[in-house]
Amino acid sequence: MLSSDASAEPRSTPFVPLSAESWRLLVEAEIDTLVRELRKNALWAEAVERDGLGALWVGGSRWPGTQDAGQDAEATEAIAQADSNSPGHRALTQIDRYRREFASRRTLGRAGECIGLASFADRNDDSDGDEMGRVMILESFLLLREAINGVSDPHLMDLQAIIDPFLLVIRDAETTGPITRCALVSIQRFISHGIVDLSRIEAVPALLEMTQAVTHCRFEATDAASDEAVLMQILNVLGALVLSPGGSRLNDVSVCEIMETVLSMSCQMRLSEMLRKAAESTLFTLVTFVFGKLNDMHEGGSALLERDDAPAVAISTDKQQPGQSGSSTEPKQGDDNTEHSPQPAASVVSLGAPQSVEPAASVAPPESQQCFGLPAIRELYRVLVALTNPQDLQYTDTMRLLALNTLQAAFQKACYAMAAFAALRELTLGDLGHSLLLILQRDQSSLISPALRVLYLLFASHRRDTKGHLELFLCQTLGRVMALPELARPGSRSPLRRGPATPTTGAQRVLPKPRVVPEISGPDSGLRINDKTDTGSSRRGSAASMHDDAAIPALLAADTAPTYEQEVELYDSASLKKGMRGRLATQETRRQLLEGLHHLLIGDEALLTDLWVNYDCDVQRGNMFDFLVSFVAARAVPWPDARNDESEAYLDIMLHHLIRMAVRAGAAPPTGQWARLLGVSHVVTRSDSADAPATTPLTMAQLLDRKQHKDTMMRAARLFNEKPKDGIAYLQRANVLSRDNSTEMAQQLASFLRETPTINKRLLGEYLSKPSNLEVLQAYLGLFDFSGRRLDEAMRSLLGTFRLPGESQQIERIMETFSAVYFASDPPDIASKDAAFILAYAIIMLNTDQHSPQVKGRMKFEDFARNLRGVNDGHDFRAGFLTDVYNAIRDHELVFPAEHEGAAGFEYAWHAVAADNASPWMSTSGQTGEFDRGLLAATWPRFLQSLARTLAHFSSDHTLRLALSGLHALVASAAHFGLSACVNEALLLLASMTGLHSVSSDMLISQVLVKSYNRYSVLDAESPTSSLGVAAEGFAGSEQRLKLQEQEDVSVQVTQAALQFGQDYRGQIAFVALFELAAQFSSAIGRQGWDALLDVVHVAVDADLLPRQLRTIEDPIFEHMWVPRTSTLLAMDAAQLRIRARRLGAGEGQRDGQQGGLLSAISSFWGSSAESQTSPTRRQELRWRAAPEQLVGLISRGQMAVRASAIGSLSNLGNDIGSALPLFLTVLAERFPQPPPSQPGSPADAADDARSPVTKPASIDSAVDAAQAHYVPSSVYLFELAVQLVLAEPTRASTVWPAIEPAVQRMLESADTLHHFALERCVSGLLNMAARVLETDQLELVERMLRCLGLLRDSDERTFHGVAPTLAEGIGRLADTDVQVLLAANWAIVRLLLKRLAHVPDFAEAHVGTSNCMRRILHVLVEVVVLLKCGAIDVPTYFADVLDTLAAFVPNDRALSALGASSHMAGSEIASKLIALLYDMQELARLQSGDSAPHSPPHSPHAQTEPSIASVASGLPRHSKTTPMMMWIGAMSALSGFVCLGNREVRQLACSQVQKAISGLAGVSWVSGAFGRVLFPLMDTLLRADLLADSSMEDTHARCISMLTMVFLHNAGALHAAPAGTGSYLGSPSLGSRLGPTYPQLDSDKPEPASDSPLSYIWLRLIAILSVYIHTGKLASSRLDPQSPDAVGKHGASLGNKQAAERRRHLSVLGEMAEESLKNCLLVLDSMEIFGDSTERQDSVLWRGTWEQLDKISPQLKQQVFPQLADNPTEATDNSTEATGNPAEVSDTLETRPAVVETREVEQQQQQEKQPGVVEAETEAGSAAEHGSHDVEKPEPLQEPKKKKHGRQNIIIVP
Repeated sequence: MLSSDASAEPRSTPFVPLSAESWRLLVEAEIDTLVRELRKNALWAEAVERDGLGALWVGGSRWPGTQDAGQDAEATEAIAQADSNSPGHRALTQIDRYRREFASRRTLGRAGECIGLASFADRNDDSDGDEMGRVMILESFLLLREAINGVSDPHLMDLQAIIDPFLLVIRDAETTGPITRCALVSIQRFISHGIVDLSRIEAVPALLEMTQAVTHCRFEATDAASDEAVLMQILNVLGALVLSPGGSRLNDVSVCEIMETVLSMSCQMRLSEMLRKAAESTLFTLVTFVFGKLNDMHEGGSALLERDDAPAVAISTDKQQPGQSGSSTEPKQGDDNTEHSPQPAASVVSLGAPQSVEPAASVAPPESQQCFGLPAIRELYRVLVALTNPQDLQYTDTMRLLALNTLQAAFQKACYAMAAFAALRELTLGDLGHSLLLILQRDQSSLISPALRVLYLLFASHRRDTKGHLELFLCQTLGRVMALPELARPGSRSPLRRGPATPTTGAQRVLPKPRVVPEISGPDSGLRINDKTDTGSSRRGSAASMHDDAAIPALLAADTAPTYEQEVELYDSASLKKGMRGRLATQETRRQLLEGLHHLLIGDEALLTDLWVNYDCDVQRGNMFDFLVSFVAARAVPWPDARNDESEAYLDIMLHHLIRMAVRAGAAPPTGQWARLLGVSHVVTRSDSADAPATTPLTMAQLLDRKQHKDTMMRAARLFNEKPKDGIAYLQRANVLSRDNSTEMAQQLASFLRETPTINKRLLGEYLSKPSNLEVLQAYLGLFDFSGRRLDEAMRSLLGTFRLPGESQQIERIMETFSAVYFASDPPDIASKDAAFILAYAIIMLNTDQHSPQVKGRMKFEDFARNLRGVNDGHDFRAGFLTDVYNAIRDHELVFPAEHEGAAGFEYAWHAVAADNASPWMSTSGQTGEFDRGLLAATWPRFLQSLARTLAHFSSDHTLRLALSGLHALVASAAHFGLSACVNEALLLLASMTGLHSVSSDMLISQVLVKSYNRYSVLDAESPTSSLGVAAEGFAGSEQRLKLQEQEDVSVQVTQAALQFGQDYRGQIAFVALFELAAQFSSAIGRQGWDALLDVVHVAVDADLLPRQLRTIEDPIFEHMWVPRTSTLLAMDAAQLRIRARRLGAGEGQRDGQQGGLLSAISSFWGSSAESQTSPTRRQELRWRAAPEQLVGLISRGQMAVRASAIGSLSNLGNDIGSALPLFLTVLAERFPQPPPSQPGSPADAADDARSPVTKPASIDSAVDAAQAHYVPSSVYLFELAVQLVLAEPTRASTVWPAIEPAVQRMLESADTLHHFALERCVSGLLNMAARVLETDQLELVERMLRCLGLLRDSDERTFHGVAPTLAEGIGRLADTDVQVLLAANWAIVRLLLKRLAHVPDFAEAHVGTSNCMRRILHVLVEVVVLLKCGAIDVPTYFADVLDTLAAFVPNDRALSALGASSHMAGSEIASKLIALLYDMQELARLQSGDSAPHSPPHSPHAQTEPSIASVASGLPRHSKTTPMMMWIGAMSALSGFVCLGNREVRQLACSQVQKAISGLAGVSWVSGAFGRVLFPLMDTLLRADLLADSSMEDTHARCISMLTMVFLHNAGALHAAPAGTGSYLGSPSLGSRLGPTYPQLDSDKPEPASDSPLSYIWLRLIAILSVYIHTGKLASSRLDPQSPDAVGKHGASLGNKQAAERRRHLSVLGEMAEESLKNCLLVLDSMEIFGDSTERQDSVLWRGTWEQLDKISPQLKQQVFPQLADNPTEATDNSTEATGNPAEVSDTLETRPAVVETREVEQQQQQEKQPGVVEAETEAGSAAEHGSHDVEKPEPLQEPKKKKHGRQNIIIVP
């Protein structure tokens, strides 16, 4: 058994079926609980005791499934018939049954009547009615208990039988609250547990019965708490009934009764707050259920409203007066019979339900079981709408709030379905819209918020029909939230909201105004907003010189917050109706309106676009979109001392529009570091719900035409307001009006005046009232439709369009015309035109009388009617007609347009909206993106200006993030739509905000701070003792660069620009945003954007804000290359100058001992001048009056901002920039290094002087100043950016190189005036690009790059020497890729560059690692030689050029000495490579003369198909030098030059190669050429005094002597057998021209003279050469012997030195070797009988010539070689005489020394330090060399004598 105090289950309890036993127990428990509660009541207790009906032990005596036999068939039939009727009929029938049953239980003698027995009982019943009712109720429970006995399923029982006893209790007014509550709880439990299954169709009567009983529940009041508990339970039961499975089967009457009951409870203020809130909750639940049925209904359901048999349902809204029956909700003291009803008392809505259980006469029984539908919903909706009317004073604000909240629930459930039913739509667009807009006009903050929520739903669901409503709402709301006047503004913001303190930088930053380029190239290209120009003229101009002031209103262009006057002016300029603008709101009302506006504008992303389509393109309406954009953009700026929350609201509106536009454009959201800055941790792509179908029948082109037409009309209206003639003339020029004054023109003008709302109404009235414009007035009135309207209504519609003039004649003229037009519409109450005129005039007078404040006594109706007697064509007007006219004018003033403000203006505007039959709303949902480009083109200047000012005035990071997000979305959309002007202006604004744009040169003057001993001091870059000076002077090459980079890392460069940037938080944020946007949308940036961006990069690099990682250059040629600071390069230049100065001083000091001290002192002064002047004692002052630590901290802040930015992405722009890459490169190339202006006395001149080898000490400072003035780090950095684009992706070269080629050409053309570091980087970058591009086979680009590089040919020596290592390495890299590219059209350039590289002085000392560069050059030549050998290129064409280039690298005499003195392995390696190359060249030349040439491998892909191109390009004519012999001679001549080097290994290798090349020769011509052009010149060089005196050259001399004699003996036979004249190559240049192995300058047309026999010439030259060695050896031998008389003389002192004597010993050895070689030759020649046999020997010319020379050197030689000749004393005597000659002459020859030694002393002093005694040896060797040289200077051909002569013929004595 359940407890009687058990509370009811909540209404949300699910329907849980019970078992057979459980349901019966539950019903019995409810019966027991209720009966016990009845027994507690005194009235019920008496009946229980008297009649014994309180016992609960009944029910066991009945058979299961049977019923009382006392229930007659008549009663059963009556109940069954009542089931089909209304619940009221069913209840009365059931009561009759219970009465009969009760009578049978209390009588005696009637039991047998049922079987036909007579009745023995007395039929008189003396019980009263009240007692009978109570007993009957008790009896019903006993009957129910008996009925359920033995029933296993509650569905087998009649539902009525179960619930009827409980419903009797609920209906009984005598029951108390606790009893009624128990019955209600039982009903709810039966429903929740499924005992009463309302889902069955058979349960509908029971459902209606329960609904009727609960809604008409009556009970006696006890106490307030108990009564409210009953009312609470009533709410629960009603909720359970409606939400049950059968709730949808309720009929309209039941639904209305339920809603009336719940609504009345919600409105009773006497009830407790908890109960009212519960009633409200139930009301919302039930309303949601009821209106939810609309979603399943169709439009046809509204036909119920027009049916004759439709149930008449109504929810009463009348007030019940106090004292009505059953209306009191408060129990009266002492009155136990007080009834309590859930119906409202006074001042609440009353349901008006009947108090009795009699059926309502208005309810048709046939419809009682029909489901509820549109009638009930409409009635409920009507009541709720009526409650919202703020003008109806019978309702309180609490009731209005309840109605608004209820309507919100209804709209949320079925707002779109409500729009489909005309009956509901009429209420929505009429009374509800009017009430909601009225609420928004007032300052009732409690109602504004719910009213706004309902309006949102109304606009969303009824958008098609709310075009006027939305316009009125926007105008009213925007007017209310305009800027408050100064006195009404709240106080300034709290300092806590201002964000971090930012140090001021001086003057306030002035942001530039965005520029607009209205280029209209298509229908969707752009819009012109508020264009003040004529339609026929288009405003065009460049963004650089044109400002579109119309695009940015005055309130946005100003630097202060917009004022109320400015916003009103903007409102009026947008042609919005003044009467719609609401009055200003303050405090909470203002905040709620702003929240509502925000919610509306961001709730639908297509709304702003729809506003433009529906309003700005409609000539009848104002430019709502234009005004809204300007207003929101201006108010979004967080101006100082403004409300921060308001600005954030407008900013959020603007951002929503921009971000959604960017999303539609496909823009990616912020990512990476940019997203972190914006506060976005992760991005989740929103999946938009399905948009409603678009209803825009017009295309963008058609809308633009409409917009243009509207702009034309607006322009004409402005002109008309100034002067009507000007406006009409403008319309005629625009072809809107005809030019003739015809009727058509009047109609067109009238249409213009009627359809253009911006026409001045006062001026329009004056214009129409003029007599000359009568035709226009008639046409104007003809545009109105007065049919079916009363005269006052027609006048109201007419006078709403213009204001009547003040003169009576003008008014009379207008009214007379109006009367005629109105009478033509056939009004029923007007008899004539005159009557209409008189009545119209009377209405005007009545309006003035009723509403003028000056009139005190108001006209009454009687007076008004009396004045109009008999004027209706002799009759009176109908009384009802005049009454209606009088009442209408009295109640509603006839307001003129100029007075349409305030409440009257609103009502006029509302009537205009209600009467508006304009075209329906055109929606762009789903196709909004098609309009985005045009709208963005017209509005981006305002958005950009707003965002820029937000960034300039933000006071919190939240606002900062919002502004950056909007800027990202704006730029993303502009980039997508190709609006480069927007992107450019955005970057320009950000660049200007950084503070690094357009910086003066004074801001970049720098000082470097270095930390030492925890203190910062100013670094002197020129000082050799500074850290930079030590690193620059103590290291070289890559190590030097690495050390200098380390010094830059530990020092800080300070500039004013960097300091300001470091303390500017906004500038740093703008810097980050600038490069983030540039990196993401680089393809949309135009020239102005790149200019601004690169200007910032320029200042950032020059101010040393970039981290070293970004300044590092990936250079394949030089390691650790970077863009150094100016101070670093300054230190490098100063160190180089000091090194040169010291080297120059050291060289001068070696000239003589006396001048050494002086020159050493000068050199010391030059080398240490910087040191002495920049010693630590000379302290430089800091330029800033601040602590160095503070300056370093500010610089560190700026560098952190740069590191956080995407400035490093500039090197990767080529990946995303696309077609905009050429523009970027063009702007970039303009900032490449440029030469300084060439003016006299300029720093460029000082730099040239500083680079001179001989410089004054003061020139060091001038050179340093020049470097600082002309070196711009940023220009080098930007050049490297372009280079990196090609190196990263060589396919971009076809785009990059044409863009930067002119700038690179200008750099190389002015190479002599360009800074040396910039030139080095230019050359390096050019060669690196060429090598990278060559990998992609873009040969044309490579050729163009090399031609550009060829401009270095015209540079001076100092310039070329500076870039020599770079040039060598770069050309080598090109050769590694494909050497044939160098042999194409650019061979002439490459050859000249290589030759210039060969003549670079101090090449091995210029740069560390230069020997590697030399190897690279030789590698190039190796590759070329390989191509020559394999036949890939034409040998005759290229051989001379290649050989000429190789010969240029062979050192000359002085270089030979320098290289020979060096034992460096690199020099030996280089010489070895040159030797190998020359050997290959000579071998190639020899092969050209044979028939079998080497096999040619396949050509390289870069091979030249026409070999003649190289010869044409190089300009070398076909010459005799290209013959094989001359090519071979040239190669051998160059090769033989290495034999004279001081390096022993090189000499040996050269000797071996020469010997190898010559030993394989065959043919007299080749052998004679080898002797005449190779061997003899080589020996002449070796016989030079310095080489002959060098003891280290002994092995070379010996090897060459041996090689000379061996080759001669090997080819003596062939030479002897050769005919005369075959030795055409035997001639040799004179000794005076033999200063090194150069290419022989011979003319093939003039061969060198030769003897008749090649052998004779070669043999005599051989003798002459060997004679020199013999003579020198004998001379040296004679002086080695101390006892020899030759050892005494003027050189005795030096010859006495044993050490010097030992160094002469090699001369005697060489002499002996030469003598032995000569003997061997003589013997071999004699054995070959070349001299003839013994008999012919004396007659041989060769024999005689031989001994004529030999006898002078060694008279005893003949006897030693040919001892047999001693037997012939005559021959010996003759020879001896000839050989001896004059003894005195020979003695002078051997002993006396010429003055040659003295002439060579100067030369010897210029050489490097040598060991003691070498000079004397050279003197002796030089004497011998001179002897031999003169002897063979010009050998004469030997002639065969006719007769034998003796004497010293052809003997030349050395003087």
